[in-house]
Amino acid sequence: MGERCYFAHMEIVRTFSRSWGVLFAFGLGAGAAWGQTIGNIPAQNHTAGQNIPAIHLSLSGFEDSRVLRMMAANTTSGDAQSYEEPGTRIFQGLKPDIVMIQEFQVANNTSTSVLRSWVDETFGAHYSFFCENYSGIPNGVISRWPILQSGSWDDTTIGDRGFAWAQIDIPGEKNLWVISVHLKGSSDSASQRQSQAQQLVAYIQANVPANDYLMVGGDCNTYSYSEACLATLGSVVDVSAPRPVDERGDPDTNAGRSSPYDWVMAEPELDALEVPVTIGTLSFPTGLVFDSRVFSNLSLVSPVQSGDSGVSGMQHMAVVRSFRVSAPEVITVQAQSSNATLLPAGNIQILGSGLSRSLQITPTIGQTGSSTVTVTVSDGVATDTETFLVTVTSAQTPYQSWAVGYGLSGANAAAGADPDGDGWSNAQEFAFGLVPNVAGGLLVQVPAGEMKMTYRQRGGVRYVVRSATNLETGFSGTVTPTRSSSQPSGLPSGYEQWEAIMPSGGRGFLKVEATVE
Repeated sequence: MGERCYFAHMEIVRTFSRSWGVLFAFGLGAGAAWGQTIGNIPAQNHTAGQNIPAIHLSLSGFEDSRVLRMMAANTTSGDAQSYEEPGTRIFQGLKPDIVMIQEFQVANNTSTSVLRSWVDETFGAHYSFFCENYSGIPNGVISRWPILQSGSWDDTTIGDRGFAWAQIDIPGEKNLWVISVHLKGSSDSASQRQSQAQQLVAYIQANVPANDYLMVGGDCNTYSYSEACLATLGSVVDVSAPRPVDERGDPDTNAGRSSPYDWVMAEPELDALEVPVTIGTLSFPTGLVFDSRVFSNLSLVSPVQSGDSGVSGMQHMAVVRSFRVSAPEVITVQAQSSNATLLPAGNIQILGSGLSRSLQITPTIGQTGSSTVTVTVSDGVATDTETFLVTVTSAQTPYQSWAVGYGLSGANAAAGADPDGDGWSNAQEFAFGLVPNVAGGLLVQVPAGEMKMTYRQRGGVRYVVRSATNLETGFSGTVTPTRSSSQPSGLPSGYEQWEAIMPSGGRGFLKVEATVE
């Protein structure tokens, strides 16, 4: 048998790839004054290149709905059927969101400028309004929210007013169609009121989208609940009991409080959303008939005076009902970053709608540092502001973690350093599972008749074992290593011992290539 030569060659290829990690540390703000809170946001840690889960906001106490206070009003006074101080004060005290108004004139004047000035003074400059173009006693609509379109349907039975209508952009997904009516008065005009109701129902069926809410209200001049016109209107709106009442339980609305003249009627879907009318500590579950002469606490409806509902020419009481509609869009969420380089405004996305909201945060790739993010949530009534700190740090590579674990720092932590002076660099010690600060380490063994190279395989390293029979021709062969049956003693969990064996006979060379990532 010829002389056998054993040679072990080891090549370390170092390709340390840098990655970035993201560390989120959070602190809570002061919280809202009325119990509206954004909720606790837990600390989060992430590594760049991975998808960062959205941060859920646990919103509580905010309202994702709106109460609409609807009012029917023919509270003119005096001899000219115009709005004077008593009727104006009633509007100011009851603070309606939407009014179906009759005899819409001020000082016997229906010019746009006069009405605009009166609406500004009575409700506010942000209110919209529509008034029919009639020289008599026109109907109209006044609204806190924008009027998208409006007009008047002709009442063929009467010449000084029509059916005033408006489509209103109320909060929520649906629009609201409001129709202000003033049916013919007198006890002997029931048949004319029936004709008017039939016309109105036809107009509604032809023009109002089924997906929008519908409200009909105003001065119907009805003398009883059994009038035919009410049954006709009942095909499109709910006219059944229970009905609005005053504090004494009286539902009648004419001046003498003996007949149900005035109505606020909702189609069934909206009617099902009715909520109590609340004024201060008072609550009216089915709506309110307002009579200043019997209202118990006028300080709650300032500037109303006790005699306003009984002045000369005041023929009707105001009727008020409230409805709560879903309005998720009133919940607004804003987020600002103090470090636009690390976390630009465009890298903070607000996800979801209503009370189900999340933040998707994406720090700029390659940037480190910190940013204070301020989150503000509002429902238009209450607001809460919270802040949390976003800190972005570079992530440690597996090699860096290994070095830190052995207490290496500074120059001793460099991949090419040899802290224990045994001729093995840190990169070599890392790749082959050796201890960097304890000299020694056996890699090559020579059992009888063959050569065996033993090494430890671990995460963060790629290994290839190559063979050669002649160094002049290079390492062209690949040796398939076999895993030892037992975990190497003294090494952390996760290490594996592999043996690459050169077959006996002749001369052979083995090389392990370890690529550290």
